[in-house]
Amino acid sequence: MEDTLRQIIAKIAETKTDFAADADLKEELDVDSHRAVELVFEVERTFNIRIPDNRFTEMRTLSGIASLVKSLVTR
Repeated sequence: MEDTLRQIIAKIAETKTDFAADADLKEELDVDSHRAVELVFEVERTFNIRIPDNRFTEMRTLSGIASLVKSLVTR
């Protein structure tokens, strides 16, 4: 799962996949609000989940997104 998420983030951030798992998407990977929306849609589509609006703040790092996705997939 983490490798898939890493590839999604790298594609949307237009960067390589070797970024740190705790790299801040906005501050370190330049993921602006438009790209953040793309990221949400791509993660939802890839993992067939719906991310509640009140959980978007958990999507700051690869680690945070992985934890969020795991919590929603296992429901």
